Amino acid sequence: MKVLLCGDPQQPSEYMYEALEGLEERGVAFDRMDWMGDASPAEFRNVTMDMESAGPGSYDTGAIAAELDGVDALVVHKAPVSRELIDGADSLELVGAARGGTENVDVEAAADNGVTVLHAPGRNRDAVADYAVSMLLSRLREIPFNHAELSAGEWNQVFDPDRLPPDVRTTTVGVVGFGHIGRGVARRLAGFDPEILAYDPFVDDDEIREAGPEPADLETLLAESDAVTLHVRLSRDTEGMMGREEFQRMKPSAYLINTARGGLVDEEALVAALENDELGGAAIDVFQEEPLPVDHPLFDRDEVVLTPHVAGSTRDAVLGGPRIIAGQLDDYLDGETPEHVVE
Repeated sequence: MKVLLCGDPQQPSEYMYEALEGLEERGVAFDRMDWMGDASPAEFRNVTMDMESAGPGSYDTGAIAAELDGVDALVVHKAPVSRELIDGADSLELVGAARGGTENVDVEAAADNGVTVLHAPGRNRDAVADYAVSMLLSRLREIPFNHAELSAGEWNQVFDPDRLPPDVRTTTVGVVGFGHIGRGVARRLAGFDPEILAYDPFVDDDEIREAGPEPADLETLLAESDAVTLHVRLSRDTEGMMGREEFQRMKPSAYLINTARGGLVDEEALVAALENDELGGAAIDVFQEEPLPVDHPLFDRDEVVLTPHVAGSTRDAVLGGPRIIAGQLDDYLDGETPEHVVE
């Protein structure tokens, strides 16, 4: 089997090869290239975010197509795999997207040409779950604010119990979305012994209970939680799911944590809730517009922790996608159906 590894600035082909090179013992030969290899992080982010709505057919795939002669399998991260590319690749049998989503792959064109598409769900679930819990704890215990004050030369200690944060054990945490990442967040939080509520209309209540949290509808979760952390995919149904009404249902002392997608939150409503003391604060890693504009009102909020969409950015997450694809290619070579085939 001949495999083309097509990396990008976020997941270079050298790291793909590091995860897949063990397959050489099975006679697999690798070629390597990088799409948008010279792009800045901002340029790459803008293009790949646009691709989610524009589709892979909106981008020039000529450079990739030129490398596909005799290639049996194409492994990409976020590089576009368009219908034009698939239609013209006579030997292509398989496309592996080393990420959870397949927005950059024309799955319908692949099916029309008998090309199997694989993906790598859960590749960064540990990274994001770790970060979400870190954001929650840092906001709850006011770590960034204490650091900023001390760095400014202020040694501030509060002794008034009414102004002190609670122990995690005495809080209720609401987990919205109970997939790989939501479950990981619940497992990590369990060691702190809070009450954990979970909302996911696609997961049975008994399954949620078996994992530890108590199932709840969204309205109840919002009303009872001291912190709400989001872990759902962005779709037409979930876009803006946290808006004015949802913030009004939350406790005025509660925090919102978002390490999922910026589009889940109506940012104007979030700012208004903070300004009107309807919400205690927030810890946000993802935004409707990225990079976050320098004049965005969230920068003026003292009760908000902001980070630049880095929750899933760890070395293990970068290598995780190619490692999952490597395992599936191993199964494919054995004549078995890989676990993560995209239908």
